[in-house]
Amino acid sequence: MNDAYKELLATCKSVISNPMAYVAEWKSRNPGKKAVGFLPTYVPLEPIYAAGGLPVGLWGSDIPVAVADAYIQQFTCSLVRSVTEEAFTGMYDGLDAVLFPPICDSLKLVGSSWDLNLSGKFLVEFANLPERLDGAAAGTYLEAELRRVSKRINGESIEDRHFPQAIALVNRLRESMAGFCTWRSAHPVPFADVAAILKAATVLHADEYRTLVDKVLSVASAPAEPVHAIPIVVTGLSCQLPHPEMMRCFDEAGLSVVADDLFLGLRGTPAVEENGNPYANIAKSYCKSAPMAIRHTEHAKRHEQILEQIERNRAKGIVFMVPKFCEPEWFDLRYLQEEIRQRRIPNIVLDFEEGLGATGSLQTRLSAFAETLSLR
Repeated sequence: MNDAYKELLATCKSVISNPMAYVAEWKSRNPGKKAVGFLPTYVPLEPIYAAGGLPVGLWGSDIPVAVADAYIQQFTCSLVRSVTEEAFTGMYDGLDAVLFPPICDSLKLVGSSWDLNLSGKFLVEFANLPERLDGAAAGTYLEAELRRVSKRINGESIEDRHFPQAIALVNRLRESMAGFCTWRSAHPVPFADVAAILKAATVLHADEYRTLVDKVLSVASAPAEPVHAIPIVVTGLSCQLPHPEMMRCFDEAGLSVVADDLFLGLRGTPAVEENGNPYANIAKSYCKSAPMAIRHTEHAKRHEQILEQIERNRAKGIVFMVPKFCEPEWFDLRYLQEEIRQRRIPNIVLDFEEGLGATGSLQTRLSAFAETLSLR
């Protein structure tokens, strides 16, 4: 890998290992500006940037959970439990607000718990997003909701004239993520590295992230190293990530993850029109976004999206990597498996929690899957 890639990876790993240290450093450079945390899988970043703020993705960690058990059920997913542990132990005290998208029962519950117990530390607000993207009222409803949330987190209405630059900034952020994903499909990038680089896009300021990624893409024309691993697609990771050691099992099994839905909430939302009513434009973009387990449309089906990834990248199989206790993903799984089965595409289902877990059994299953694919 080139030096620009190594610099990008080192910066991303440093930031995601301690995102609140980056927040503190950013706020010291931007006195009076707000840092707004957000939970998966998508909240509109444009109003935050329009007010000069910093959006900060809260994606959990493998921190031992103890305090959080007094506030939420233990059968919630590991993302909800770990971010709640971090919040209630003071790790997010440097934030000015946290935005929750109520995409599942667990986030609705934990958002209310945070509002009840932590509102003295930072503002807790819900960004209510329509689940049905092609409904007649979806765009109108979301436009009004965006105005409400923007005024709530910023303390005042943001004038439309502040939005074009913010919208352009987020559009370029998506372009950088898409450009990196295209580059990585042709290069032997470890799956854990891909996750770290995409995760950092939700922590670093968009300008800083774009500068780093552009350095990598500027030398993307360099010949790629030969890839001998078996190409596969991974789906089910739009909300949270397994431990990096789990991700390394893919590489050790000889599997190359050439496409995925990591952070698809941000990546899968098309560019927003920069001119005109900013709230309406953001709403229109969201309503055209890629289908996921928590948002639906009759115009695009999730299995079609996965099949397109397989065909475009000439993948040999698919891994459904589903977080434990994630009801939306488990509900989607049966339908997705049936569509994949009908097309006789090899697939395997793995479940996981945020912590390290049993990598030995995971390694064995992935190695067996790789051997099956190699015989086809």
